[in-house]
Amino acid sequence: MGLPLPDGTIVQNRYRIQRVLGQGGFGRTYLAQDTNRFNEVCVLKEFDPQSQGSKHAQKAEELFTREAKVLHQLQHPQIPQFRELFQVKTQNHDLLFLVQDYVEGKTYEELLNDRRNQHLTFSELEAVQLLQQLLPVLEYIHRSGIVHRDISPDNIILREWDQKPVLIDFGVVKAAATQAVHSAQTLVGKPGYAPIEQLHKGKAEPSSDLYALAVTIVVLLTGREAQSLFNPRDLTCQWKQYTNTSTLFAQVIDRMLSNRPSDRYHSAREVLDALTMVAPVAMPSARSAIVPSKQPQLAPPTHSGTVALAGKRNHRSSMMTTGSYPRPWFEAAFDLPLALMKGTYKALKAVFRLMFGIVRFTVFGIFKFILKLLFWILAIVSLIWLVPQVFPYVAKSVPSVDKMLPKPKAVQALDYEAECQKLGINYNDFIAQVNNEFYRKYPDRRGKPLSQGQTDERLRSEWHRIAQNILSQKASDLQSQRKLAEY
Repeated sequence: MGLPLPDGTIVQNRYRIQRVLGQGGFGRTYLAQDTNRFNEVCVLKEFDPQSQGSKHAQKAEELFTREAKVLHQLQHPQIPQFRELFQVKTQNHDLLFLVQDYVEGKTYEELLNDRRNQHLTFSELEAVQLLQQLLPVLEYIHRSGIVHRDISPDNIILREWDQKPVLIDFGVVKAAATQAVHSAQTLVGKPGYAPIEQLHKGKAEPSSDLYALAVTIVVLLTGREAQSLFNPRDLTCQWKQYTNTSTLFAQVIDRMLSNRPSDRYHSAREVLDALTMVAPVAMPSARSAIVPSKQPQLAPPTHSGTVALAGKRNHRSSMMTTGSYPRPWFEAAFDLPLALMKGTYKALKAVFRLMFGIVRFTVFGIFKFILKLLFWILAIVSLIWLVPQVFPYVAKSVPSVDKMLPKPKAVQALDYEAECQKLGINYNDFIAQVNNEFYRKYPDRRGKPLSQGQTDERLRSEWHRIAQNILSQKASDLQSQRKLAEY
């Protein structure tokens, strides 16, 4: 591998190099400015698989171009957009460059290192949230026929502006760059994260990405290196002894970590459906209700700028967390007077209630109550005696109350994600709104799983009714806005 490009170098008469961000076995990553787009900051990836001679140059370019073209077609808000692919000829060999969007935020490897310094790790709550936000991304790329191959904490960035994880550095591009040079199957993936079939045979399936994602989750939960959790004797990941999680969540992770691909979940959608058992209120396809964790919860961390790259990062960072801090003296001084005022108010309120009750139940009040009671008793007895005398067939013809009252119909579930896409609203925000309405009506159900049996059928039907009412309201609001716009 040759020397890095100096700062200020303009590549392809367009991209001005600012600095080197990282370096790995496949090349370097630069922070650059796009002079044709108002000096917009972007990421310039240089792929140099150390090929010797020029006989492989054409094959490398064709294979690399084909794979990069597939990635260029990906349009997802949590995947950096691939902008351009070009080749630069040098005196020694040809270099392949890939340009993609700049992602400002920290990788989860950096976030984990920050927490390690404070003797903390990620909680089950945060782990479930990360799965619920990343699995739809994997579902999208797998449906597009692409396997990432290199999922790990340093290839996931927590984007600063919206606090969402972004998936970076697809291993399929690295495999194309090196396979073209060496004319052999290229094994891409990190030891400890990639499953056996990927590391030993170079075979990558959607379940391989699910395995790597599960390893990433247990590393964030335990704070330990992935290879230290791997047991070479039985080829299993020993992680539950280093953290405390719920039984249902542990079962989901263990199935994702199965050695045999056939024993794992076959798709990201199956994992999302399994997570609804961990957080059943967000069913049938919601992903926002989460079982609380006993581990310490941290506030969203502060971030410094980084970019989508997979090489080592040498800079250190810091993260702010919330906690309990000593209160100032002038604030604590008001605690006693406020407590006395509150107690006095409650005592006066109780006295007034007692006095009002005594006044109500005076002799006049009791007499009035007795008269009303006698009147209603007489009226009911007269009605019972009169109806059979005047209408002898009424009793036989009047149906029972159970037959007269219709049984409530169960509300059927909808594809809420598809409905949200039709209305153009955020799916996660919609589910959070439904859960808030559900908990407001049934506060005692907060944090308690809903079973699939008949015992919770009414509550499940109520959850779907709330969701569909909100959808109807949003559809009505959207229609009103359209009419107003046409007017």
